[in-house]
Amino acid sequence: MANEKVFIVGAGGCCCFVIAIIIVLATSFKTVDQSEWCLKYYWWSESVDPEPLVEPGIVMVGLGNYLISFPNTNKYCYFRQFDASLTPNEGDSYNRPLNVRTSDGLAIKLELEFVYRLQQQNLFKLYELLGDDASGKPAYTSSMVHVAMGVIDTWATNFSAKDFYTDRGNVATVFKLKLTEELGKLLHIDVMSFQLQPAHFPDAFANAIIETQEKKQDIEVARQERTTKKIQKESELKNEQSLAKKVQLRAEAEAEKIRLDAEAQAAQYLYRQGVVAQGYAKALQHFSQNGVQANGMTNFLAYMQLEALKAHNSTGKLVRLTPLPASQ
Repeated sequence: MANEKVFIVGAGGCCCFVIAIIIVLATSFKTVDQSEWCLKYYWWSESVDPEPLVEPGIVMVGLGNYLISFPNTNKYCYFRQFDASLTPNEGDSYNRPLNVRTSDGLAIKLELEFVYRLQQQNLFKLYELLGDDASGKPAYTSSMVHVAMGVIDTWATNFSAKDFYTDRGNVATVFKLKLTEELGKLLHIDVMSFQLQPAHFPDAFANAIIETQEKKQDIEVARQERTTKKIQKESELKNEQSLAKKVQLRAEAEAEKIRLDAEAQAAQYLYRQGVVAQGYAKALQHFSQNGVQANGMTNFLAYMQLEALKAHNSTGKLVRLTPLPASQ
């Protein structure tokens, strides 16, 4: 009986030891998720390993120790007016729009959002600076929101109210630059992108903006109409100039044609007269027989009279008009 009791006690002790070993092993291994970076916290010494765990998988941390998880993906920080249908994403920060003042003293409301990412190499510095919250998670979100609010509120005073509706792109660029500088310097956070929504102005100012935009639109329409009419008139002027050029070219061509015709006719007339003169010279030489006959010129003139009679138009009539006596 005594041996049985000893055996039972020994068996129970072995079971307890095995169970303890299982519990120790089970609690000594933790999982690093695909979307996380982790720091190892040593419970016995209450210290943190500065080297982050960045490879996903199962790691041994030891009895009582645990992992402090940080997101390794892009996260969003919103300052927007959301409705009740919003389904928040884990890790993102949702805040109300910011009330700021412009350089000319106007109170406006800004809606914006930016995408941020933690710096892997500075996770230990971030944790050392801010620690964790009541739930054991890193407590950087609230500090990031406060820094962002301070940056936007401060730099909004460098821009006039007009800048927020006429040069919003430049305002957003400056906000992103300054936010990147401050979050990187203070909290080791990188700003990946920044988007500034149209500002909300007081009603009177907003109505004045609408009226101004309408006036600008009217001015632009008038400018476009003037440009259109100017183009039309310039087109008409070019058409008239082209027509005038065409008429001028046609007149010059006609004048050149007349000149060439006149020169051709004159050349033909001179040639014909030269041929006739040569013929008359040969005829005179024929009648005078190279100066042998003295009456050669008389015969030549008689020949010319005959030629003139042949060329005379006998169908025409000659009318002789007697001039009237001069009045006394």
